[in-house]
Amino acid sequence: MKKNIRLIIIICVIAAVLAGAVLVLMKTAPQDEEQEDTAEEVTTLLLYDKAPNDIAKLTIENEGGTYELVRVGDGDDAKWTVMDIANLPLSSSVMTRLLDNSASLTAQQTVSEAPEDISIYGLDAPSATFTAEFSDSAKTVKKLLIGNLTPEETKRYVMLEGDPKVYTVFNTALNCFLQDKYALINKTVFSAQMAASADDTTDYTRINKLTVSRADLDYDIVIEYDVRLDDDSSMVGNSSTYVMSEPVFRDLNPETSSSVTDGIFGLTASDLAVLNPNEEDIAASGMDEPAAEVTAEVNGGSSLHFKIGNEFINEEGKKDGRYVLVDGINIIYIFSESSLPWLTVKPLDIVTTMYTSNYVYDLDMLNITCDGKKMKFSITGSSDDFAVTLNGAAVDGDAFKNLYQFILRAPSSELYFEDVSAEPSLTVEIVTRDGGGDLIEFISDGNRRAVVRLNGRSEYICQQSYVDRFIKNLELFENGEEIVLNW
Repeated sequence: MKKNIRLIIIICVIAAVLAGAVLVLMKTAPQDEEQEDTAEEVTTLLLYDKAPNDIAKLTIENEGGTYELVRVGDGDDAKWTVMDIANLPLSSSVMTRLLDNSASLTAQQTVSEAPEDISIYGLDAPSATFTAEFSDSAKTVKKLLIGNLTPEETKRYVMLEGDPKVYTVFNTALNCFLQDKYALINKTVFSAQMAASADDTTDYTRINKLTVSRADLDYDIVIEYDVRLDDDSSMVGNSSTYVMSEPVFRDLNPETSSSVTDGIFGLTASDLAVLNPNEEDIAASGMDEPAAEVTAEVNGGSSLHFKIGNEFINEEGKKDGRYVLVDGINIIYIFSESSLPWLTVKPLDIVTTMYTSNYVYDLDMLNITCDGKKMKFSITGSSDDFAVTLNGAAVDGDAFKNLYQFILRAPSSELYFEDVSAEPSLTVEIVTRDGGGDLIEFISDGNRRAVVRLNGRSEYICQQSYVDRFIKNLELFENGEEIVLNW
């Protein structure tokens, strides 16, 4: 019996010890994430809160020097600028960030109430300071000293002049003050115009004409808005908004041409090379004999013209872009070559593979002449009642579609602009129901190639093997056999 009592006492003592240990652990355990977040929120402190429009002057000092943002003009016409770079395009978004972040400031934590040594926070020689002078009745002035990064590197230590406390503030609110004044210069050289009102339906992202002139080409590449799209009765199978009008007329491939057409909008430099360049700077960057010139006439009246000059060689001796000079901007920029597709684009890179863009259901007639033999196809109906005759006799509509698909796949291996006097070995005349169409002539040059004359003008070279296969396919079609789409 005594042994049992002794055992019960021992068990109770052990239970009491365990309970005490659990209590100690609960008291000393770290708070969970939710509790820590709550503690952080409690320490957040609004240091001051003013309106950006009440700033009269903002002075920023950092390793890059000292500069002032000043307001020029009155009322709605007033604008902020930096006087010694006022003739250059300044970024409104960077300007707004500086004004907003200096008008109101929130600390995340109070680090010290009154430190004896502020050097440990990097505040004896701040990385940057800003002084915001307000136009309120009290003529309030707020000067912030920005010190070192905190250990987690997401915040910096700061002090307000006249306040002995050291606070932390998120980098996102302070980084703009660590940059020199040249960070205010806008590196985006062209953007689409914004509509003036809800009633303004102008498409400011449409290019009316884009011209690329290059030193390595003896012709210009000209891209224009496809005005056929404005004609509701026009039968056009172009899936792009644009056509190439020079050096050949061809529909653009929207997938391969989008960087050339849309690339002018939001065109942004990687760096600034020379501000307010003189004639020597312009010549040294290659603008007297540019590698390329680009001119864009945009719907709504705006325009862009720029020159692409010499290669930019960085400090490591490596090619790191191209110099670019934009009309109306006193800056020689540096652009990455990947942002300048006009420097290397070739016509056949961006056009469709088809010599004609007419759909099979838009056809009225298809006349083919080969070695003096004429084949006249007449087409009626649409997808539901499609019908075709060859020289007056009905033929299989699906077989005709395959033959027409083969015509659409005619290849272009290169451009060719020399006139040829020889007679074509194969002629394809396409006539659409709206009276349009195309005339395609294939003329052998004797070197296993054929010159393609499109609507009376020599424009392309294609493989003679395609022409040979075309002629054989005509025989297969007449014999009711399946044509071969490869050559």
